[in-house]
Order: sequence, then structure tokens, then C-alpha cells
Amino acid sequence: MMKVVALAGNPNVGKTTIFNELTGMRQHVGNWPGVTVEKKEGILEYKGEKFLVVDLPGTYSLTAHSVDELVARDFLLKGSADVVVDVVDATALMRNLFLTMEIFEMGLKNTVIALNKIDLAEKRGIEIDARKMEAVLGVPVIPLNAKEGIGIKELKKKIYEVAHRKTRVEPIIPRYDPAIEREIEHISTVLKHTELAEKYSLRWLAIKLLMRDEEVIKLVLRYLGSEKLNEIMGHIGEVEERYKRAMDLMIASQKYEFVDSLMHRFMRYRFEQGETFSDQLDRILTHPVYGLLALFAVFYLMFKFIFAFGMPLQGMLDDAFSSFGQWLAPQIASETLRGLLVDGVIAGVGAVLSFFPLVFLLFLVMAFLEDVGYMARAAVVMERMMRKFGLPGKSLIPLVLAFGCNVPAVMGTRTLDEEKDRIVTMLINPLIPCSARLSVISFLAGAFFKENQALVAVSIYAVAILLALLMAWVFSRFLVGGETSPFIIELPEYLVPSWKTVIIHSWERSKEFVKKAGTIILAGSIAIWYLSNYPSVIGSGRSYAERIGMFFEPYVRLMGLDWKAAVSLLFGIIAKENVISTYGVLYGSREAIINAMVPLQAYVLGLVTTLYIPCIATIGAIKAEAGWKWAMFTVVYMIGLASVVGIITYHAALALGF
Repeated sequence: MMKVVALAGNPNVGKTTIFNELTGMRQHVGNWPGVTVEKKEGILEYKGEKFLVVDLPGTYSLTAHSVDELVARDFLLKGSADVVVDVVDATALMRNLFLTMEIFEMGLKNTVIALNKIDLAEKRGIEIDARKMEAVLGVPVIPLNAKEGIGIKELKKKIYEVAHRKTRVEPIIPRYDPAIEREIEHISTVLKHTELAEKYSLRWLAIKLLMRDEEVIKLVLRYLGSEKLNEIMGHIGEVEERYKRAMDLMIASQKYEFVDSLMHRFMRYRFEQGETFSDQLDRILTHPVYGLLALFAVFYLMFKFIFAFGMPLQGMLDDAFSSFGQWLAPQIASETLRGLLVDGVIAGVGAVLSFFPLVFLLFLVMAFLEDVGYMARAAVVMERMMRKFGLPGKSLIPLVLAFGCNVPAVMGTRTLDEEKDRIVTMLINPLIPCSARLSVISFLAGAFFKENQALVAVSIYAVAILLALLMAWVFSRFLVGGETSPFIIELPEYLVPSWKTVIIHSWERSKEFVKKAGTIILAGSIAIWYLSNYPSVIGSGRSYAERIGMFFEPYVRLMGLDWKAAVSLLFGIIAKENVISTYGVLYGSREAIINAMVPLQAYVLGLVTTLYIPCIATIGAIKAEAGWKWAMFTVVYMIGLASVVGIITYHAALALGF
């Protein structure tokens, strides 16, 4: 059985870069059992042995305030890891070592500290003696510049040694004021006679009870009973009354003081720190006005880049699939099989797969912006606006996730503290254009607006985002009650990104697009081919697809669209890419599609595709998170919103002479 290595640490410490350096491409992404937090695992090979590396969610502490913290803590508590690699940012030791102390208090004697960003610390005049740090903390300390791969070999060696008990590890344990230590000793003595003593560090349990950690209270209740637990909690209340201060605040402040006393023994400043480049840049990028202009400029340039490099590749792939279909057609004798493969599978799936370069480039740019440190600034800029619409800044995280896929974005709302914020963010999430809708928008923009395709795409995105904010205001005011949580976010240092990390991250995300094309889109293409070719010419000569489309045509005609658009939108409910694959099957070629519509119709179709019913998977995610009531409400309000916007846009444009 493989030994397990857990990577723990604060957000933005370079944990993902270290994970990629240790595992390379031998990794996969999924979800932790029972929750929707992302789970990354990979294989490290060293000295002929394989290690399973698990990248735990980034957390600032191990108190169960969020799902991320709970996932990380539970994994460490269960003793699932043979080695715990605590990734510490050398430029922010105080904050990072707070988490380190919490790991030590768990009694984990298999910890290695990966002291990352040592190069940035040196530039800031921070000198850290790694050997002294090792002696003071009692665990191995490996200095790293993970972005350049410096120190990775030493880290692998140390992981191997700790996993095989070849390195002695005796972590230092934080000490508190005598009054708190007496309470810890008292609670530990009470718990000593339960089964908890065999599974957990009693000192850690005692500290978490003093801090009123809800999950630990539930845990102790199962083993100790309500009477004994109430006695302990009552005693804690008396102590807090005596000191006129909450115990969790006292413990946290004293833990920071303890960390500060340790740091003086192995760290010093060569010179006084002044204003950094990041500080100067943030004056602009987080400014209420300049920051917003910069945000729009970044997104415009993002689409300009995606179209400039992606569209030629998309055209090449489209031509390749078309040529393959033309070559294959004469090879197949059966007319039915030929139609199915050439007009159904190749025309439908090929139309979607040809947009893979655009989807990959979208994820590439998003990963680059995340790695460089800009996305945190975008959250700060948008927080001011979002607060006016009844949303906290933290909602930006699941909303940004939605640009990739609405399903994990809906699930990501679990990280929001308040129920009101969670529901409102969930309801507006499907309005954010995902990568599937990018394929539709980019197809229509590239085919009908070659001179202004980036501007057209940005305008559709802008309309969708503004409508999302407007609906958030409506929902928070009139539909969902409750408080809005405060906004707290760390602004990481601007960094030159690790291209290896960016490319791996982009591939992990965009390969889901390929998987979908090979499953859902394939099934949809076969279904629409069948519906558009059967029954054979009898009676009116209309196929099943045309009959379905004609039924909905009076509705879509209000937006200037025809029955084929109606059929495409219906199949788009399964997966948004089906809008393009359905058009590919119904029309047979890109040129036929271009000849069948005018630019105004294409623009309206792009808007409606972006705003109408979310895909089935997203509806299912909302149902799982909030129940059928909110899932069905989302379907209804999005149909209404798309209809109103589509009708107004079409008729307003006609009135203006477009």
C-alpha cells in the first residue's frame, strides 16, 4: 500500500506549485467524499517507491468555520497521512506559523516544513536561518523556491526519510498563560478516561473545547455524554466571565505571541521594509474607478487573446473534421450509417470539439491571472459593486468558478458563511457564461462579427454579468432574507506564474470539455440526427425535429429566430454545447448556418443561449444544494429573463435600423 503525503498550508503559499513539482502529470482532480471541495491527488515516485500526494484545501487555521477547514482537519485527524508537508510562506511567517502550531497541537510527529518563497523573502531583506528554525520548531525545514524547482529534490528526500522514520521529529507545542494551561490540564484529565484518548491528542481536544469548536463539541458529546460536557462548558463560561474575554480570542492572541517569540530566534530583517511593487500596483488595480476600468480592460484583452490565437486553430480543426467526413462518406455503403456517422456524429461532435482551443485558452488565461495574483484584486474591486447589489465579496469566488463550469460553482457556494448569501449566489450563478456557452458565443461572434468578435463576446458577457447583479439585488431585497457576511480576503504578492502549473491546471479543467463531447454531446448529436431524419418523407414531410421546432417557433419568432433555433435551444438544456452541435447536424456546414441568419439573429441567439435555462447538471446541483423549490425557481426566472431580454434586444435593434 502506498504511503500518503498530505500538503497543508495557507492559501497562496505555492502549495499547488509544489504539488505539481512533486507529481508532474501523474495527478487527477475530483471532490472529497460527501462535500464539493476540490480534491487533488497525484503520484510521487522516489527511489523506486510511489507515494500518494494529497493537496489539502488551503486554510488559515484548523477551526471548523468552513468546509475547507473541516476537510483539511479531518484528513489530518484521521492519521491518513504518513507525512504532513506544511507549506510555509517565508514572506509571511507569523500568519503561516499559526497554522503550523495548530498542526503541532494535533500531535502529528510526521511533519516537514516546506519553507517556500525564500527568494522573495531575501529580496525583502528577510533572513531566515533554516537550521536554527529546524532546531527551534523540532521538525525538518526545507527552504524552497518552488517556482524555479529549487529545493524540490531535498524535499523529496526528506519526505522519504520521515515516511520511513529515518528522521527524528519532535514538534514544539505552544504554551499559554498559567490560567489557560490549568484549564487544558483539567479538561485533558476528564477526557483521559474515554476512548478519545486512543484516537486524538487530548491537549488538542481540550484547546478546541476552550475555543468552543462546534465539531469538537459534537465529537466529545458522543463519548462523554451531555451532563459531563455541560459541566465542562459551564466551567469554561465561568473562566471567560472572570477574564471578561472570549477564550478563543485569548488562545489565538497568545498563540501569535508564542509564534512571535520563536521567530526572533531564527529570523531577522537586513533592512526596514518599505512600500513594495505590489503595494504601488494595488493603488491602481484596487482603486474604485481605475480598478474597475482595469478589470474591464483585462477581460477585453482576455477575449482578444482567445480569439486571436484560438479562432485560427478552431478553423483548422473544423476543416479537419469536415475533410474527414468528406473522406469517410464514400467509404460507407449504407446510406443510414453514412448519415449517422457523417451528418450526425462528425458534424455534431466535430462542431463542438473544434472549439477545444478556445476553451483551453480561456482556462489558460484564468489560471495565469490566478497565479499572477490578479484575481484577488478583481474580487476587491468587484466587492464594492457587489455589496451594493446585496452580495458579499466572497461570492466572487464561486462566480469566477462559473466561467469554467456552473456545476462546481454552485457547489462552491458552500464556502459562504450566511444562508442568504449562499442562496442568492446560487440563484444568479447560472447567469455567468460557462466554458460551454463560450463555445456558442465564440462560434456566433467569429462567424457573424469577424471584425468585432472580441467586442461582441465581451458585450454578451457584460449583459449577463450585469443581469446577474441586478437579479442579486432583487433576490436579496425581496426574496431571500438574512444578513450579508463581511468581506475578508488576502492580497497575495504579484508573481511571475509557473507555466508548468498554469498549463497543468488548464489541461485538467479543459479535458472535461473533451469528455463531455465524447458522451453527452455524442448522444445529443445522434438523437438530433435521428429526429431530423425520421420519419421518412410522409404526409407533410416534416421530421420529428421540425415538428418539435414548429411547435415552439411562435415563441422564438418574437426574438427573430426560427424553428431550428428552437430545437437547438431545447437540446442545449442537456448541455450548452449542443446548441452548436444541433446547428451542425441541422444545417450540415458552417457556411449554411451563416447563410441562414443575419448578424442580429446571431447576437440574439448568443444572448438567449447565455441567459435561458441552465443545463441539466446545473439544475441538479442547485437541487442538491438547496432543494427542488430553488431549482425550479431558477428554471422559471431564467426562461422569463431570457425571453424578455431576447425580445427587447431584437425589436430595439430593428427600430434602430440594425
